Amino acid sequence: MRSTFSLFLMAFTILIFSSCASKKEKQELKQEVARTSEIRNEDELFSLEQNLLTENNNLNQEQKIKLRELIERNYKETQNIQSEIDKTKAVLFKELLSNESSKSKLRILEGQLLRLNKKKTRTSLSAYREAKNIVGKNEVPLEKTLNMLDNRTIHEF
Repeated sequence: MRSTFSLFLMAFTILIFSSCASKKEKQELKQEVARTSEIRNEDELFSLEQNLLTENNNLNQEQKIKLRELIERNYKETQNIQSEIDKTKAVLFKELLSNESSKSKLRILEGQLLRLNKKKTRTSLSAYREAKNIVGKNEVPLEKTLNMLDNRTIHEF
């Protein structure tokens, strides 16, 4: 009985300390995000990523080449998806203001927006996981991450 209680107490203590560390890291990251200068569009993000990659001294040349190609490919893919999102939003707004719009048309367009946003998120997460593989920091397989996204078990990105 005493050893069971000791195990429970140790597990509880570890849980408390890991929770505190996790909260501290979350707070630090929130502050870092708040301090980061505004990124107004995908072009600025692309430029920032390219600059960070160029300035990085921790990666070898092969890793930098692979990451640069990945950044460029992801940029093009997300730009194409964003273009479709913007067009769909325009049609949705037009339908919303139209006297002849129907609930079914609005529902279809809303569904298209959800699918396109999900596709953009999946594309970005896939690129992120691929980048983690390139730099050797991937612990969770891409397929598991995408399944968590599809099943809505990812709460924070």
